[in-house]
Amino acid sequence: MKRLIFNLSFMTGLILFAVVLTSSKNVWAIGSHIAVVNMQRVISMSNQGKKADAELKGLVTKYKSRLIAMRKKIASLQADLKNNGSIMSATEKAKKTKEFETDISKFRSEEKHVQGVIAEKRYELLRGIVAKADAIIKKMANKNGYLLVIDRPSVVYRSNSIDITNEVLKQMNLK
Repeated sequence: MKRLIFNLSFMTGLILFAVVLTSSKNVWAIGSHIAVVNMQRVISMSNQGKKADAELKGLVTKYKSRLIAMRKKIASLQADLKNNGSIMSATEKAKKTKEFETDISKFRSEEKHVQGVIAEKRYELLRGIVAKADAIIKKMANKNGYLLVIDRPSVVYRSNSIDITNEVLKQMNLK
């Protein structure tokens, strides 16, 4: 009876040891196959990202000058109505007020249009950059056996040894 209890205890101990050993190996294996990448840095520091940023800035500048001109016209009409409204005839004042309101409406419409055009262009440019970065990351993950690649802003702590941002940037700028 003592021998049976001893054998069962011994077997239970071996099984528990094997479970702990197996589970700790799996945790270690998974932990060593995780990488972190800072996609924002990849996008902004890659040659394609810098080119896209310059293109967007050019587009913003183009539309900004048009909006500034519209805003100056509105400010001029507003100042004219404020300063000379009391000496204008009723029809002239109504005409200027209508023009002022129409110009404000046109300005708001143009401003929404510009925001839409810029957002669409930004999406179009970023889509290509992100697709290229994703392809490079997938290739690196397959080559290095990464099971998980996480975007860096969502990581609280990471070892520099698992950060692949510089490698991804280097690959992005090669092509």
